[in-house]
Amino acid sequence: MKPTSPVLLSILSLSFSASLAMAAVPTVQSPDAAVPPVTEAALPKPDRVVIKLNAPLLSPKFSATPLATINDEVITFEELKKALGTIHTGMGEGKAAPKKNFPEVLKRLINSRLMIQEARSIGLDKDELIRTSMEEFRRKLMRDTLMNDYVKDIAADNKEVEKVARERTREWRLKSLIIGKLSDVRNFEAEIKSGKPFDEVYEKFISDGRGKIGGKVEDFIARDAIDPTMMVVLEKLKVGETGKPVTIENGFVLFRVEELRSKDDPKVIEQVRQELGSKLRVEALKKYNEKLSKKYVKVKKLFGQLDYHNKKVKFEAMLKDKRVIAEIKGEKPLTVADFSDAVAAKFYHGIQRAIDSRKVNSEKKVILEEVLSTLVFDKEARVQKIDQTDEFRTKVKNQEDTLLFGQFMQKIVIPEITISREETKAYYADHAKDYFAPAIYTLDAIAFSSPEKAEEAANKLKSGTDLKWYKANADGQESISKRYQAFFEGNPVAKEELPPKMQQALSGSVKGDCRVFVDGVTGYALVVVDYQPPATLPYETIEGALREAVSYEKLNKNIELWAKKLRDASEVLVYADFAQQEKP
Repeated sequence: MKPTSPVLLSILSLSFSASLAMAAVPTVQSPDAAVPPVTEAALPKPDRVVIKLNAPLLSPKFSATPLATINDEVITFEELKKALGTIHTGMGEGKAAPKKNFPEVLKRLINSRLMIQEARSIGLDKDELIRTSMEEFRRKLMRDTLMNDYVKDIAADNKEVEKVARERTREWRLKSLIIGKLSDVRNFEAEIKSGKPFDEVYEKFISDGRGKIGGKVEDFIARDAIDPTMMVVLEKLKVGETGKPVTIENGFVLFRVEELRSKDDPKVIEQVRQELGSKLRVEALKKYNEKLSKKYVKVKKLFGQLDYHNKKVKFEAMLKDKRVIAEIKGEKPLTVADFSDAVAAKFYHGIQRAIDSRKVNSEKKVILEEVLSTLVFDKEARVQKIDQTDEFRTKVKNQEDTLLFGQFMQKIVIPEITISREETKAYYADHAKDYFAPAIYTLDAIAFSSPEKAEEAANKLKSGTDLKWYKANADGQESISKRYQAFFEGNPVAKEELPPKMQQALSGSVKGDCRVFVDGVTGYALVVVDYQPPATLPYETIEGALREAVSYEKLNKNIELWAKKLRDASEVLVYADFAQQEKP
């Protein structure tokens, strides 16, 4: 027998009242506060005993244990765990759960259950919207359960996963050269073809100014940092091989692969495993669909004769056509009308426009496959009696509870809420500091071939050199990267919209300042043409947001009022003694 772990998870001490024959009888407690520990004065009568139970929160052994009842409807350990968000794949009894306010969470569960019960008592579960939504949910849940069960054991091959993960995490160390003119590129290639070593030609082009270093030779470059055009060339090269010139924004780049490596990244491995597994499961479901279609479906010749482009037959008539185009074994057949409904749903932007542009006939086979796929999976799910399992029933009830709670909010609680302008103004007075406009910059810039030249330019601009003149006459200029052009077109830009490194470079700047921003080997002399510091937003511009905030506060208060009203009219029995909860 496995020994109890010395480190318990978040522990709940539960108080139970029971007869000597161990028939459970709960104590009535208010859900608004933690249940106090049982004292001698509070001990039950001689025919009752109190049992203290140390129950690890994440232990499956206690999942069905009741923590409270609301009019004989139970809230269990499992529901509390879900509300706390502490159910994680692979978590066992030996792992710590996060510290939570258990009484408050249980109180919310009780309050929501009371409102759901009230929603049923006033007939909201008979609402047509709820009934339609639930019917569709049941069918979809049956299909999803069937398909998930069918593919649950299908997984990607470990070797294939490792292979793809290595490719995705591959990094290159390159020796690269940027050349501005195509004629110089041709000269470089000619010298390499003549037998001269790459390093010799590389150094020569740098020394005579025809090329510049493309990056640090010692740095590895990840796949996601490499231009897609360059990646096409790189993926075909081995260590020591030289790639063909790649066109870039400022000319051309030539490079040699110095070293290759792949990172051992568990996240990438898992991502690849999921992607490959998903692909295998999709393929398996396609074959399963084909198998079920052969088993249950017989398509009539009439389907091939359907012509939605025939001007003599109106689409409205096809929506009433009860002729059968497909028989489903043991089920209602698929008629022209049924299929035409599906066609109309497919072309939701306008079926008549699709007919006029003659798009429908070419799509009807695909639409039929989609319709029949749904029908055969529905059929097989019923054959396998998936809807008769406890798990299925629980999921259906949970979904209905969610819809009923939402309907109760929309039809009962929310309509009672009114908001005046005086209330929003009062809220604004108390929370004005939370509504700030961000800092706004209007920027201009000059790009240079090195950070040093950008620093020199910034100093000259600070000393009073005219920006327009300097743009026209400064040496060593580069074209501004397309990534940054939008920031320097004279339009105001919020600080948060700028790249993090540019934000850092502009930190503390005001109107008229000059700063240097570095991107790789390119330096930018930034000029702050205008600057608007963060400021409190005026009431008029955020009145809508203020109404939402006030509405949210009043909604919570109204929920509490309704919960109290329903608790007072209900029997709420709480078993959990949170006062004895042990710290993990």
